[in-house]
Order: sequence, then C-alpha cells, then structure tokens
Amino acid sequence: MSEETSDYQPNQTDEYVNHLAEVKDTNPTTASEDIYNDQGVLLLSKGSVITKRVAGHLIHHQLKKELDQSIVVANTLTVYDVLNQTLELVESEPDLRLLHSHADFEVTLRQLLFNKPIPSQILQRLTVMSRVMPLVYQRSLFCSWLVPLLCKLMGHHYNTYFSAFSAGLAHDIGLMHIPVEAATATQDLTKQQWRALKTHPIVARMILESRNIYSDDMLNAVADHHERCDRSGYPAYKASQQVNQLAQILSMSDQLFKLYFDPERGQKSAHEWISYLEINLGTFGSASEFMLALLKKPDIADRLSVQEKTPVELETVAKENSQIARLFDCIRDLDEIAGHYPRVKIARGVSETISQLNWVKDSAGLGSDHLSEWLTWSKDNPEDSSEAELSEIHNLLQGLRWRFRRLWRLAVELYWSDKLEAKHQAQIKKQFDAMSALLPNLCFDLDGSKQAAASSDGAKTDEAKAGSNEPPAEQAPTTEG
Repeated sequence: MSEETSDYQPNQTDEYVNHLAEVKDTNPTTASEDIYNDQGVLLLSKGSVITKRVAGHLIHHQLKKELDQSIVVANTLTVYDVLNQTLELVESEPDLRLLHSHADFEVTLRQLLFNKPIPSQILQRLTVMSRVMPLVYQRSLFCSWLVPLLCKLMGHHYNTYFSAFSAGLAHDIGLMHIPVEAATATQDLTKQQWRALKTHPIVARMILESRNIYSDDMLNAVADHHERCDRSGYPAYKASQQVNQLAQILSMSDQLFKLYFDPERGQKSAHEWISYLEINLGTFGSASEFMLALLKKPDIADRLSVQEKTPVELETVAKENSQIARLFDCIRDLDEIAGHYPRVKIARGVSETISQLNWVKDSAGLGSDHLSEWLTWSKDNPEDSSEAELSEIHNLLQGLRWRFRRLWRLAVELYWSDKLEAKHQAQIKKQFDAMSALLPNLCFDLDGSKQAAASSDGAKTDEAKAGSNEPPAEQAPTTEG
C-alpha cells in the first residue's frame, strides 16, 4: 500500500458489511436484488437481511457489482433529518449559534440541502455511521455546517458552497471501510493499523467519485482533509501549494470540532480555538488566518463563551515551559536524521515541521530561556504578573504540544520507513521512549510489543477464568478517534 493509494475496491466487501449487520435492530439492511460474486455464484437472495452470520459469509468477496447498489438500509436518514440534526447541533451551543447568526447562514444552509440531492448511497452510509460511530457522525454534521459557512464569509463563489457542504458531510465515510480496530483506536496503533487508517481519506474520495456529481475541488478536499500545509499531514505529506483552500478549511474545521466537542479535551468554547490557531498559523494556510481574524472581531470576541477555569499556577506554567524546552532539545537530533533522507517525503515532512516549530519558538519565545527567566522573575514579583498572562502562556504551550505530537507521528512513520538505516532507526526509538514522559499517550506501538503484551495478558486472564468456570470478559469497545 503506497502513501497515496488504498487497497479499497468498490466491488469487494469489507468492514462496512459488518457495520450493516451491527445496525440490524434499528436499520435492517435488505438485499434489493440477488447478490452474486464475480464468478456468478449466488451469495445472497433478494429480500434477505444482512445479519452477523450473513456478513461473515459476504465479507472479502469480490462482487459482481458494488454492494451499495444491491441493498436498502431501512429508516435511512433524509435531507430533513440532516438539516434538523445540524441545526440542533448549532443551536445547542451559544458560540456556534453566534457564528451562524453572524454569517446569516440559515437560508444558505437550507438551500444547500435542497437545491442538489444527496445521493441515496451516501445517506445510507451516513445512517450507518450515525449508529456505529456517533461522534464521527456529529463531526461530519459540524463540518458540513462550518466549511460552507467559512466559504461564504471568505467570499467564495456561491457555486462552491455545495462542494464545501458535501465535503464536510461525507469526508469520513471511508472510516467504515477499514478494520474497526484501526478506525476506532486512540492509542497503541500498530504499523498495520496506522497504514489502514491513513487510507480512509482516499477510500472516501473513491466512493464519492463514483457518484459522478461532485467537483474535483470537493473530491480533492476529501482526499486531503488530513494533509497540513507544513507537510505534517497524511496520507501524502503534501506541501502547502498542493493542498487546495477547500481542503485547508475542511482540515481546520475537523480539528476545531475536536477542540470543542472531544469527550476528553473538548472545552465547549470557540474562545479556546484562538490560542490553538495562533500556534498553528502555518498549518491550515489562509483558513487559520481568516478564522483567527473572525474570532477576534469585536462583535464576535465580546460575545464568545469563556469557560470558568481554576487559575493557572505559575509553577505549572514553568513546568510546561521546561517540558517544551526539552522537546526542542530532542528535535535537534531528529532534524539531523531527517536531513540524511532529502528525497523521502516523510523526512521532508519532519524537517519542515521542525522548521515551523523553531519559528514559533523564535517568534513567541515558547520553550525559551527568556520565558523561563521571566517566569522565575514573576515568582519573585507576583504583583507584576497577572492571571491573564499566565493563562495565555499556558494555552499557547498546550497548543504547541499538539504540534509536537504531529511531529512525533511523522517521526514514527520515518521509523517504520524501509528507507531508514538501522542506526537511525535505533536513534528514533531511543528518542521516542524518552518522549513518552513528555507527551503521554503518543498513540503508537512502534514494534507491536504493547499489542503482544495486551494479547498475552488477555489470554492469561481468559484462561484463568476458564479454570474457575467464569465466562471470559467481553472486549470493551474502543473509543472513537
């Protein structure tokens, strides 16, 4: 599997058929015609319902035609459902409601939904997603609202609004076609799981392209919604000039959703986006600059929700700055390693991301000796430092940590690259182990040892329970990513 392609084949059944079985009780899926494999063998008769047993029979078969053309999902979402759920999401959050009103977006949104049809196969997939990946579905609704809203405010032609809306709504449907352990994992991703996860934007593009109604800009935006203008994205590590503006807006919107709604990190305040965007100005191209300027407009800024928080302690900020300084020390060696591989895309991504991080350090002073000295001075002169200053520095340092995490994802991919010499691989492994204390939950299992240990522990637990006549524990579902 290359960096820019996928093993997905439209006529071959994959994980999606298991998701269809999962929703049998609420949205039973029925064969609308006899389903044959590519050799003409009947696999499923017309009128049959896809159950777990049937899914096991169908999966990984090469079919005569795409599965979606031969099934009907009951109780499929309608355009009215998508509209009402989107408006409910926006109206439930004061900050989103404020942006919605500022853009005078109600009429525009309704026109987007009713002027052009959403293909029935896409609505079927979204229906299944809403059941098996509800947080991903909520993110899709959010992006289908924010991306065209920003296009309108940025002065894009009205004809681009539908592309923006469609890209936001359908950009993650590829997640339902990759192994569930890759699509839903949030930590300890193995090399195989990560490579599968990286393909979901390409899978989504392939599905949408076959509908023959979407523009190239829209399809490219879907394929590139995880690309970043500093080459720290995936699956192709594209440079800024290769990522169209619609993709930049979509990738930023995707990230802003996580900052707002994430169960663990979400703050439910658009005000929290400001420090993140300030640190990531070079990440999303002109989209981040426009969004930052929008949030700082007096008629917006003065009305944004500001969450009450426990005051940030000076000692906490000093510790965070010290950790960032140590992170900057670590990336020197990583930059040197990447410099040995100028023709390798991942290595170029590492180098460019490090350049951007160093620019942030030079311009904002984060992780610098100067900031460390100022914090020490503030400790001795508490009357001359304010809570607001400390809170702002804390938020900026937290935003910078996001960028370091992206860098270390690239470092892991470089470690896995077959282009890397053994000595450099060992150096990255050593750095990765050291980084774990500074950036906990780095998400990756470099050599599969964590997964092997977990499997061994699980087997021992089940064996012990079998010996005591207790049933083995059910596997807990992983959190959506």
